[in-house]
Formats: sequence, C-alpha cells, structure tokens
Amino acid sequence: MTIVYGRKKTAGSAQHLRCNQTLIAVAIALLLLSVGADVGRAQDSTRAPAVRVSGVVFDSVSMRPLEGAVVQLVSTLDPARGRTVLTGANGAYSFEAIPTGTYLVGFYHAVLDSLGIEPPLLRVEARSAGDVRAPLAVPSAGTLLARLCGATAARDSTGVFLGYVRSALGRSAGRMAEVRVQWLEISVGAKGIVRSTPTLHVETSDVGGFAICGIPTGGSVLARAWAGTDSSGFVDLEVPTNGLLRRDLFIGQSTLFAVQADSNAASPDSAGPMPTVLRGRGTLRGTVRRSGGDPIDGARLVFWGSGAQVASGADGAYTMQQLPAGTYTLEARALGFLPHRRAVDIMDGDEVVADVVLESFRTMLDTIRVTTTRLYTSPQQAEFERRKRSGFGYFMDEDAIEKSNPMFMADLFRMTPGITITRGQSFGDQVLMRGRGFSGGYCAPAVFLDGIRAYGSDGNIDQIVNPQDVRALEVYTRASSMPAQFQTMEGCGSIVVWTGGRRQK
Repeated sequence: MTIVYGRKKTAGSAQHLRCNQTLIAVAIALLLLSVGADVGRAQDSTRAPAVRVSGVVFDSVSMRPLEGAVVQLVSTLDPARGRTVLTGANGAYSFEAIPTGTYLVGFYHAVLDSLGIEPPLLRVEARSAGDVRAPLAVPSAGTLLARLCGATAARDSTGVFLGYVRSALGRSAGRMAEVRVQWLEISVGAKGIVRSTPTLHVETSDVGGFAICGIPTGGSVLARAWAGTDSSGFVDLEVPTNGLLRRDLFIGQSTLFAVQADSNAASPDSAGPMPTVLRGRGTLRGTVRRSGGDPIDGARLVFWGSGAQVASGADGAYTMQQLPAGTYTLEARALGFLPHRRAVDIMDGDEVVADVVLESFRTMLDTIRVTTTRLYTSPQQAEFERRKRSGFGYFMDEDAIEKSNPMFMADLFRMTPGITITRGQSFGDQVLMRGRGFSGGYCAPAVFLDGIRAYGSDGNIDQIVNPQDVRALEVYTRASSMPAQFQTMEGCGSIVVWTGGRRQK
C-alpha cells in the first residue's frame, strides 16, 4: 500500500511512511476501542434495571382518592435532582425508568394546608427492576384528632373543629381573631330533662389558625369568629361522625341599616327609631330545586343574622343583595320540603352563587295524621290578648314567631320598631333600645320572663331563654305605653317573653 502526501517518493521517505502507517493503525485501533466502549456502555445502559415507582394518593379524611396532588420523587444522594407528577382523577401517579437507589416520595395539596399539617414523606428503596409501590395518604381523622386533642379524644366521642379565620376582603385576617362554638345538649337525670348550651372559645394563632377540641360528633354546632369590629355571622355546621370538622371562617364589616317596619305586625309602637338590620356590599344568588331537578317556586330563603329574606321565582331563581361580608348561614324552606341550611362565604363587593336542593317530606316520612287542640287558655294568655288589643306596644303571637323562624332571640326583634340589634362578642346579638332622658344613648331593656323580672342579660336575651321556647312577645319602648307591672326605674324599655310549646299546625 502506497500513500503519497504531496511528496515525491524516495528511499528515505519509505521508512517515514511505514512509521505513519503504524501510527494510523494504532489510531484506528484506539478509535475502534473507544467506539466499542461507548457501544458497551450503551448496551450496559439498556441492560440496567428499569424501576417504576407508582402508587395512589388517598385522602383518609374524606375517604376518597386525591386528585391534583403534586407528587415529588427525590434521590437521597442528590436532593437537588427530582421529578414531579400530578395525580389523576383516581389519585394514581407513576415515575417511569428510575435508576436504582434510595428515594423520598411526598406530595403537596391544598387539603394539607387546610389541615395545617406538613407533607408526609415516604422512603423508597429501588434496588431491582420492576414496579415499586409507594402509597401516600392524608392522615386519618382519628390520627389528626389524637395529634391535636390527645389519644383519649376519640374514645370520648368528641371531635375537633379546625380551620383559619380569613378576611372577606380576600386576604389573611392580619391579626389574631377569636372563635366561639356552641351546641345544644339535652340530658336526662334525677331532675328530669335538662337543657344546656356548652360553649368553647379560643384565640387563633398569628396566621389565623385554630383548633377547638371537645365538640360533639354526629351533630351540629354554631360557630362565630370576630376580630375587632370585623365578624362572621352565626354559622350552622354539621360535625362528621369521624369527629373532624374542617371549615374556614371569613370575617368582614357590616353596617346597621334602618328599615321600614312590617306593616302587618300587631300593634306597633310608632315611637322610637326604626328597626335596624345588617347590610353590606355582597350579593348572593342561585336556584332552589327539588332533588329531581325541577325548580321550586316560592321557597323562602333567610340570611341568618341580617334580616334579609327573599322568595324564589317560578324558575327557582333568587337573588339577595346588600349582604354583610363574612361567613353566614343561608336557610331555605318550602312547604312540603325539609328545611336546608348551609354556610356561605360572602366576599366584600363580590357575587356568590349558592344553589339549594330541597328534599321532599314524602321521601323521608310515611303519611301521618296529627290532631291537636289549643291549650293556652290561662289568665296570662287572656291578659296578653287584652294588652294586644289596646294598641300600645309591639306584640308577636305564635303565628308571627313561627313565620320569623328564629334561630336566636335577636332574630325576633330585627323588624321591631324601636329596637336596634348590635353584634355581641359571643353568641346572641345584643337587643338594645333608645334610652329615656337627655343622654339619648342605647341601653339594654329590662326582660320579664313569664311575668318575672330576669337579670343579667345585658341585651343578650339568648342568655335567658331559647327562641324555640318562646310563645309570645311584648315590646315596650315608651314609658307612657308600658304596663305598670313591667315598668322599671332604669330609664330603658321592657321586653316581656312568654314561654311554652307553640301549638302544632
């Protein structure tokens, strides 16, 4: 083989050429070795174990797969290198073609933030080819309950209410708030049937979080949150049987607004300020339908604590405007249907949609016939009727109280002339009147329960009587119209409450 590099061939150059040929041969050999090494490495790579890490993210609180969770897999040797996937509708995830090694697998989801817990981590050993299962889960209600309230909480049949207090302006409350929760408790003992209303109260953390242990499971509680002048309404919440109640509470501003009294009310006292209700810049709309989907015409919707109520139209649609900001309870009722209550979050100046589905009584009860007679023929009843006919004061009989459907005593007075309702710092708003004399300020009226003076209400009549026990009311805001037996020397008006089970319809 003769190779000429632009030179004339000579005897001396032949030796040089043989040397070059040797170098070229060595270079080719090295090149072939290099290529062979690369091919070998590629073949080794294809022969490397193919590990697949997969699993399901499960929400042990709601007992269903968790969709949209962000799952991450990170090597313990190099935490900076990781892979991320999202779970599907069935909560499943997978990482394909993972090199062998030791990994940490965890997930993020809004439900973890709402529960105030850190993302759980799982150590995974990927040592050989195949599928490595790595199931992930939100801790169960029992685990969270034991962590927050102690190991004996679940055995005591008590639960925990946890969440955050947030501003209705769409941001953090920005300061520590207070949360109070209350429920009705009935016990039977040596003294007969005893009714009580246990109350629990906590302050939130710096970021607005709270956890209230000791609430009853499987029933309902009333909650309220406030910070300064911002407040939520009274929120009716169902406690799950697993004992874990998770709900944020929004607080906001509201304004006392004077409205025209109901012209159909019995014998209104024309003197004094007009009744006041809570108003704001929120709007709530939606539809009321039966479980089959048909709209319900004429359903009555009440926005607790604001005095606002509307009726649905023929298409089931309703709209409530000028609502106070915060979390409140919306109640819907219609003839022949079970009442429905739900918590709604009214953001300041925004419109919120809340559709309501009512269940028919027919799907819950068999046909029954109830026959009753009126038993209220006492002298006190006769005196009430006589004072009502006199035209002095403001009166509410059984029909008016049933129509009002009160949850709190203040609900009975929101449309009463001469009464002002202000937010209390606990359960039950304050019922106030304009004081007599030169001061012109507001004062807490005297309260007479079944004709006997009750003390210590400070305008919070819920501390004296449950609205479900009220049969009739008398309100006197002027000294000139006040019967002698209900007059006081305190310079304020009087409210007379008559109790006893209301008649059945």
